[in-house]
Amino acid sequence: MPTCIEFPLGYKQTPFGSLPDPKVPVAVRTRRGWRTYRFLLDTGADFSLAPRRLAEEVGLPWETLREARVVGIELGGIAARLGHLPLRVGSVELSVRCLFIDAASAPFLLGRADFLERFVVTIDTEQDKIILREIL
Repeated sequence: MPTCIEFPLGYKQTPFGSLPDPKVPVAVRTRRGWRTYRFLLDTGADFSLAPRRLAEEVGLPWETLREARVVGIELGGIAARLGHLPLRVGSVELSVRCLFIDAASAPFLLGRADFLERFVVTIDTEQDKIILREIL
Protein backbone atom coordinates (compact mmCIF):
# COMPACT_ATOMS: atom_id res chain seq x y z
CA MET A 1 0.00 0.00 0.00
CA PRO A 2 1.47 3.40 -0.96
CA THR A 3 2.35 5.85 1.76
CA CYS A 4 0.32 9.06 1.77
CA ILE A 5 1.72 12.08 3.62
CA GLU A 6 -0.11 15.37 4.17
CA PHE A 7 1.24 18.78 5.12
CA PRO A 8 -0.48 22.11 5.66
CA LEU A 9 -0.12 24.45 2.70
CA GLY A 10 1.48 27.75 3.62
CA TYR A 11 1.09 31.04 1.82
CA LYS A 12 3.42 33.95 1.21
CA GLN A 13 2.85 37.59 0.33
CA THR A 14 4.08 38.78 -3.05
CA PRO A 15 3.68 42.05 -4.98
CA PHE A 16 0.70 40.31 -6.66
CA GLY A 17 -0.89 39.25 -3.37
CA SER A 18 -0.93 36.00 -1.44
CA LEU A 19 0.33 32.86 -3.22
CA PRO A 20 0.65 29.21 -2.15
CA ASP A 21 4.13 28.39 -0.83
CA PRO A 22 4.55 24.60 -1.22
CA LYS A 23 7.26 23.94 1.38
CA VAL A 24 7.39 20.72 3.35
CA PRO A 25 9.37 19.69 6.43
CA VAL A 26 11.98 17.08 5.52
CA ALA A 27 14.29 15.32 7.95
CA VAL A 28 17.92 15.13 6.81
CA ARG A 29 20.29 12.55 8.32
CA THR A 30 23.25 14.60 9.52
CA ARG A 31 26.33 13.66 11.55
CA ARG A 32 24.40 14.80 14.64
CA GLY A 33 21.22 12.85 13.86
CA TRP A 34 18.06 13.78 12.01
CA ARG A 35 17.45 17.53 11.55
CA THR A 36 14.39 19.03 9.91
CA TYR A 37 14.53 21.64 7.16
CA ARG A 38 11.77 23.17 5.05
CA PHE A 39 12.19 22.36 1.36
CA LEU A 40 10.29 23.89 -1.54
CA LEU A 41 8.68 21.36 -3.89
CA ASP A 42 10.04 22.58 -7.23
CA THR A 43 8.58 20.75 -10.23
CA GLY A 44 10.77 22.90 -12.50
CA ALA A 45 14.01 21.71 -10.90
CA ASP A 46 15.73 18.66 -12.35
CA PHE A 47 17.60 18.02 -9.10
CA SER A 48 17.34 18.94 -5.46
CA LEU A 49 19.43 21.86 -4.26
CA ALA A 50 20.81 22.89 -0.88
CA PRO A 51 23.49 25.17 0.58
CA ARG A 52 27.05 23.99 1.20
CA ARG A 53 26.54 24.02 4.97
CA LEU A 54 24.04 21.17 4.63
CA ALA A 55 26.56 19.08 2.68
CA GLU A 56 29.01 19.62 5.52
CA GLU A 57 26.37 18.75 8.16
CA VAL A 58 25.70 15.49 6.33
CA GLY A 59 29.43 14.76 6.37
CA LEU A 60 30.24 15.22 2.69
CA PRO A 61 33.82 16.46 2.25
CA TRP A 62 33.34 19.58 0.07
CA GLU A 63 36.70 19.39 -1.69
CA THR A 64 36.08 15.82 -2.90
CA LEU A 65 32.61 16.46 -4.35
CA ARG A 66 32.49 16.63 -8.14
CA GLU A 67 32.13 20.15 -9.51
CA ALA A 68 29.42 21.20 -11.96
CA ARG A 69 27.98 24.34 -13.44
CA VAL A 70 24.21 24.58 -13.34
CA VAL A 71 21.91 26.97 -15.12
CA GLY A 72 18.56 28.00 -13.75
CA ILE A 73 16.35 31.01 -13.89
CA GLU A 74 19.37 33.34 -13.52
CA LEU A 75 20.69 32.02 -16.90
CA GLY A 76 24.30 32.87 -16.07
CA GLY A 77 24.98 29.58 -14.37
CA ILE A 78 26.42 28.98 -10.92
CA ALA A 79 29.07 26.65 -9.55
CA ALA A 80 27.79 23.64 -7.63
CA ARG A 81 29.04 20.39 -6.16
CA LEU A 82 27.31 17.04 -6.68
CA GLY A 83 26.37 14.74 -3.84
CA HIS A 84 23.62 12.67 -2.29
CA LEU A 85 21.32 13.77 0.51
CA PRO A 86 19.79 11.20 2.89
CA LEU A 87 16.19 12.24 3.62
CA ARG A 88 13.10 11.14 5.47
CA VAL A 89 9.67 12.48 4.64
CA GLY A 90 6.97 11.00 6.84
CA SER A 91 7.98 7.35 7.21
CA VAL A 92 9.72 7.18 3.81
CA GLU A 93 13.54 7.24 3.79
CA LEU A 94 15.42 7.89 0.56
CA SER A 95 18.58 9.37 -0.86
CA VAL A 96 18.37 12.08 -3.50
CA ARG A 97 20.96 13.44 -5.89
CA CYS A 98 21.59 16.99 -4.81
CA LEU A 99 23.41 20.06 -6.08
CA PHE A 100 25.12 21.95 -3.27
CA ILE A 101 25.74 25.67 -3.72
CA ASP A 102 28.40 27.60 -1.79
CA ALA A 103 26.10 30.48 -0.85
CA ALA A 104 24.43 31.22 2.47
CA SER A 105 21.26 32.25 0.65
CA ALA A 106 20.97 29.03 -1.41
CA PRO A 107 17.41 27.72 -1.28
CA PHE A 108 16.36 24.27 -0.12
CA LEU A 109 14.64 22.70 -3.16
CA LEU A 110 13.31 19.23 -3.85
CA GLY A 111 13.52 18.47 -7.57
CA ARG A 112 12.24 15.74 -9.85
CA ALA A 113 15.20 13.33 -9.76
CA ASP A 114 14.86 10.83 -6.92
CA PHE A 115 12.18 12.82 -5.06
CA LEU A 116 9.30 14.19 -7.13
CA GLU A 117 9.52 11.20 -9.47
CA ARG A 118 8.84 9.01 -6.41
CA PHE A 119 5.64 10.80 -5.31
CA VAL A 120 2.41 12.03 -6.84
CA VAL A 121 2.18 15.60 -5.55
CA THR A 122 -1.13 17.36 -5.00
CA ILE A 123 -1.23 21.00 -3.97
CA ASP A 124 -4.81 21.43 -2.78
CA THR A 125 -5.52 25.15 -2.39
CA GLU A 126 -9.17 24.46 -1.59
CA GLN A 127 -8.27 22.44 1.52
CA ASP A 128 -4.92 24.23 2.11
CA LYS A 129 -2.80 21.09 2.11
CA ILE A 130 -0.01 19.36 0.25
CA ILE A 131 -0.39 15.63 -0.35
CA LEU A 132 2.50 13.34 -1.26
CA ARG A 133 1.47 9.84 -2.36
CA GLU A 134 4.35 7.42 -2.81
CA ILE A 135 4.53 5.63 -6.15
CA LEU A 136 5.27 1.95 -5.69
